[in-house]
Amino acid sequence: MATNRLRNLDLGTLRSFVTIADAGSMTRAATRLFMTQSAISMQIKRLENSLGFSVLERSAQGMTPTSEGEQLLQFANQMLALNDEAMGRLTSPDYEGQIRLGVPGDVIYPHIPSILREFSRDYPRVQVKLSSAQTMNLKDEFKQGLQDIVLTTEKSASAGGRVISTQPLIWTGAEAGIAWKKRPLPLGFAKSCAFKAGVTRALDDAGIEWVDIVTSNDAAASEAMTSADLCVTAELESAIHSSRVIIDHGGQLPELPQHSIVLYGGDNAANQIAQTLVEYLLGAYS
Repeated sequence: MATNRLRNLDLGTLRSFVTIADAGSMTRAATRLFMTQSAISMQIKRLENSLGFSVLERSAQGMTPTSEGEQLLQFANQMLALNDEAMGRLTSPDYEGQIRLGVPGDVIYPHIPSILREFSRDYPRVQVKLSSAQTMNLKDEFKQGLQDIVLTTEKSASAGGRVISTQPLIWTGAEAGIAWKKRPLPLGFAKSCAFKAGVTRALDDAGIEWVDIVTSNDAAASEAMTSADLCVTAELESAIHSSRVIIDHGGQLPELPQHSIVLYGGDNAANQIAQTLVEYLLGAYS
């Protein structure tokens, strides 16, 4: 009796497919995977020939999965997660212990949760202690040896830091809000927010009067006031909170300076756990 020949999906090709779906283009996916665009394109062609249907299509949003590709994407994510977990458990050093990571609240999303999930999956015996504070406080804690790794938001890196991402600041406020039209412009920044100085300088240069209506050092107060349309704020382009939207001010507010996400720590050869977590951070922000 004839039997169907077993066919296997190539995990490397599935990883390329998943990365394209996430990045929205072959060029960005190739950069993330350290591959050439032609190589990743050939992988997708072989995958489609093997399956007998197209898995990706070009749209206004870039490259997106077809309806059949969406089905494949679900399987691919499950297969890659199982593969990565198996490889991590079977081949990684048997690290154990605790590592202290400090991150400003405004850059916890979108990357930190997925980084910690993957790191915990690969190194289940390592406990990551995450704390959130303003940049100046985190830098002080790092200098005192209270943090192993910190991320900060700064105009440029101080000694010992390395820039891992640079992004523009964006004006944000409540959905359908009008606070941005008021003069003086009501601002909602925590007192020691790293963005405040650059924003107020831009307003001063533009001749726009402003008033600071948040007196707390807690970012939650700023978030509540901004979401209630009592003030506006500025955030990194990649980290805009779901309760706020980009303000379409039509040029009535000044352009804002860029800020960098800076990483400190993880360069001590004796702390292999910290070095490994840094690799995960760099990979996410690349």
